[in-house]
Amino acid sequence: MQDMLNRMPYRGSLKRTILFFIIPLACLILPVSSFGVSDPCPPFFLKTEKGEIINPMTGENADQPYSSRKTCGTCHDVDKISKGYHFMMDWDKASDDRFKNTQTPWLVSTGLTGGLITYGYFQMAKKKVSHPDEIDLTAFEFIARVPEASRGYQKPGCAGCHAGGGMMEFDRDGQRYDIRLAENPELAGTLDGDYYKSRWDKTGVIEPDCFLCHGNRYQMQTRIEQTKNLNFKWIGTAASGMGKVYGRVSEGGVPKVVYNKRLFNEDGTFYMPDMVFKPEAENCLLCHASIELGKRGNSWDDPANPDVHHLAGLTCIDCHPGDISHNFAKGNAMDGKVAGDLDNTMRSCRDCHTEGYKGATRMKHQGIRQDHLNKLSCEACHIPELKRSAVGAMFLNTGVFGKHGQADTKAFGDTKAWKPAYVIRKKDKDGIARITPVNPVLSTLFTNREETGVYVPLFLSEVEKAYEKCRDKMSDRKPAYDFHRPEDMILMLKTLTLTLTLTDNKRFSTVTPQFHTGGRIYSLSPAGTLVSEEDTTWVQGLPYYSISHNVSPAGRALGAGGCKDCHSKDSHLFNGLVVTDYFGANHRPVTVSMSQFLDLSLSVRKWNRVFEYYLKAEPFLFTAGIFILTAAVYIWQVKKML
Repeated sequence: MQDMLNRMPYRGSLKRTILFFIIPLACLILPVSSFGVSDPCPPFFLKTEKGEIINPMTGENADQPYSSRKTCGTCHDVDKISKGYHFMMDWDKASDDRFKNTQTPWLVSTGLTGGLITYGYFQMAKKKVSHPDEIDLTAFEFIARVPEASRGYQKPGCAGCHAGGGMMEFDRDGQRYDIRLAENPELAGTLDGDYYKSRWDKTGVIEPDCFLCHGNRYQMQTRIEQTKNLNFKWIGTAASGMGKVYGRVSEGGVPKVVYNKRLFNEDGTFYMPDMVFKPEAENCLLCHASIELGKRGNSWDDPANPDVHHLAGLTCIDCHPGDISHNFAKGNAMDGKVAGDLDNTMRSCRDCHTEGYKGATRMKHQGIRQDHLNKLSCEACHIPELKRSAVGAMFLNTGVFGKHGQADTKAFGDTKAWKPAYVIRKKDKDGIARITPVNPVLSTLFTNREETGVYVPLFLSEVEKAYEKCRDKMSDRKPAYDFHRPEDMILMLKTLTLTLTLTDNKRFSTVTPQFHTGGRIYSLSPAGTLVSEEDTTWVQGLPYYSISHNVSPAGRALGAGGCKDCHSKDSHLFNGLVVTDYFGANHRPVTVSMSQFLDLSLSVRKWNRVFEYYLKAEPFLFTAGIFILTAAVYIWQVKKML
């Protein structure tokens, strides 16, 4: 266009007219999608799972849900994309014998697809089981089990925050659930961990849900509600806002879709407003907001709990970019068990603040001893506290999830400041072990000790059954999961022995229930008395939750106020308290000092105390030094005059 304008006669005035009048007018008249800049995808036809076109304008398949595999797969390699860990979550490596010779042989994979985390103790059933008593959560139940709504808010179940594909689409043999069950309906009556009592042939499966990340109008509450209705294959259609879904598989119905025709052109092609090429923070937060708040006290776009990177305009994928397989770069969180090959692939603090990436301030650390940079992680100093309470302990001893808040709160998410605990990470990105902040979520639960010495966690349903039987005989407790009194422990252990034995439970060859709390294991002696020992089982080995977000400005970091920020009597880094049991013998929290929690040597602790005394005496010593120096100069001057 520039060449054309330059060749025009009287090009000066005409040029200005075109530039300042005609072109802006054209921008107002033409749809934004005409420029092919803001829209990742041009208008396209939606397709059913059979690959048939959906055209609400003509009525063709207009009551059917769309299939992301057939629709988005027209242009995009959905097979390759869905191999990413957000979809797979290690399901492709699930195996009944994967952890056979470990302390946790009941596990089938890592992550939530058969692994074990402090935040969710449902156990994925093995592919092959010998009795229904061995089944807690089947692959079907993984999706279908949804918590009860609370105060008008529907909490997500396991499936609420998993992007589809993987175990929500394919069984452990790599076959699609709905097709296989339709061809072999007898599978629902077999002891198959993927099909036992399932209804895949009616519910359909959850394919990779593209708009969960690539649509700015995704409705998480709708997704959860459709999951609760067992409308699995209709979830993406309803939650993306394409249309309304009427009917519930849970009530024996066959759902029908009524599409929003305002999203379709006259020819029936679909156009999604606010489709995004790169997922924005709001998309990530659909899943990560509540879980990260509970695990770490992290929140984003939260005035009560700010983060300097959010305030600088950065978003999640600035630090966690992805590839064509949608494998997003990871840090080195201590609790991260999935896609370990991607650990330390994201940009670290040092990467950005050494190179000045995206305008990041280049770190100088003037006044900070350089050896401290090899002993402390960036997060240790720059996240001195968080303003939202995290979960401090998970109590599973009544058969439900009892989440006790950090600090002196009882509910996580409260606007209550708390300081993290510290541990020495075995290896940072550059190979150096450093002190790093964590949330050490404590676990209180029941197991059964096998003859082999393996401690198998009891299902929540087994614990709940025993608790309901004996709760009225227990002492008055607030909250209900406070079992610090020996008589309550004894009653619960005896009741568990009774219920597991009388029901002829086929899961255990011997019934010897154990209670894990406060770093100890409590059990019954042959005489029925309570005995305890130090807990050295996998329960104590559960990983802590690393803290990496809600970074404070440099002026509020540890060290900004000098050495006393860490080396003083009331400093948190050495002398802060860490809770090891929220309900001790006197109904009071049991704590240890941060130095003990870090397992610092006695010599290090002594040198720190000496330095604390020095810093405390420093102002006096400085004043005394000035006085002595002044006196010496005065005496020298007097002597000189004489």
